[in-house]
Formats: sequence, structure tokens, C-alpha cells
Amino acid sequence: MRCSSLLVAVVASTLLVIPVTESAAQVRITEFMSEGQGDALQGNGGRRQREFFEITNLGTTSVDVSTWSYNDNNVNDPNNWGPSIGSILAGESIIFTQMTAADFRSYWGLGSNIRIVSYLQLSNLGNADTINIYNSFTQDGSTLVDSLIYTADARGSGVSRNRPSDGGTGQYANSAWVISAVGDSFGSFAAPSPTGFPPNFPTPTTGFDAANYIDVANPGTYIPGPGPAALMLLGGLAAGRRRRN
Repeated sequence: MRCSSLLVAVVASTLLVIPVTESAAQVRITEFMSEGQGDALQGNGGRRQREFFEITNLGTTSVDVSTWSYNDNNVNDPNNWGPSIGSILAGESIIFTQMTAADFRSYWGLGSNIRIVSYLQLSNLGNADTINIYNSFTQDGSTLVDSLIYTADARGSGVSRNRPSDGGTGQYANSAWVISAVGDSFGSFAAPSPTGFPPNFPTPTTGFDAANYIDVANPGTYIPGPGPAALMLLGGLAAGRRRRN
């Protein structure tokens, strides 16, 4: 549900999670950004619609997600994304975005190894919204895998929030989620072409400030903290960067 405000933030979320299997319980929401930065001129909100969120398999085995689905706070607007992904490898992150997959990959300079789900206008994230991940096309409390609620507050658009990097799989108070910064432990970076709009986006004419267009995030890779798993993901991140260069 889209709202025009440029301010978003995160608050505590204590929703009950009832995983069906132990492996499914390892899949968690690990990053989100409700909209990109952009000029504030009236009517130019379309250029900020670069929202995304990320889920990661924090476990050590693949998880079959072929029947999984997503929605925001509208249960009548489900997105059955599972068949397009099939399974999530251990340590793998999947991106969900309102942009087309090709536009998102181009904008962030991501390699083909990063899988992307485009939900376009279906259950898109707003200024204050919810992310619900279900392990079934039937969406109810018994199939809920992970959930995140956030509200509008003092946080600038265009900078993602990250799940605390201790590798745990439980729920977190959203105030503990970490704001991305270039070069941080999550591998965050500025969008490679901050003054170049993604394909199919309107070209700015007035009211545009390039300095306010730079998004900062780390889509496609979640580094859970020190240890072998983190080293594995860092290696994958480096390989992905080499493929993009």
C-alpha cells in the first residue's frame, strides 16, 4: 500500500511464527527498503518506486519453497511466488521488488546468480506496511514462516534495513534492525549509477537532485556474522562483484 511520505522506519514486531518444518524455520526476512530516494517534486513519486525486500535461507540445507507465497497487509492480494523459485539453497538470498527483475538487476549491477522475484503492483510495500512470508498458497497463521511490520518514522528513504547479524532465526524487535551504510559488515554499497535512472523510468526534467537519488543497500547477499557461513557468503559476494565488473 503506497504512501507518498519519504520517511519510513521500523518498530517492534512480535507476530507468532508457526513453521511446519525445521528447514522452513531457517528462512527469514533479512533486508528491506520501502522506496528509493528521489526528488521531492510533486508528482515525481514514480521515480522512487525502487522498493525491495530480501529473504535468506539461514540454514545448512536447501528449502523447498515451490508452494510458498507472500503478501503485505492485504490477505486478498497474495503473490504465489514459490513455483518460479523452486528451492532456496543454504545461504542463498532471494530478492522481491516492485521493479522488473531486469531493471532491478541493471540498477544494482547484480549478476545472474542473484534470483529476483518481481511483484510489480501486487502487494507492494508502502510507507507503513507488513511483509508476510507463507509456506503455502493458503495464507493463515499455520502457514506463516516470517513476518515484519514497520511504520512511518524518522528514517530517510533509499537506505535499507538489515536483520541483526548474529545468524539467529528468531523474531527480532525491529528497532534492532541495522541501517545500511557503505562498506558496513553487510557489504552495503551505493547503487552503481545513482544519476542514471533504471530502464523504463521517467527521465527527470525539474526538481531533480542527484545527491538525493543514491540508494544504499546490499541486495542479494546476507552476511550473518563471523564464522564459516559468513566466510562462504563473503566469497560468494566477491565472486558476484567480479561477474558484475
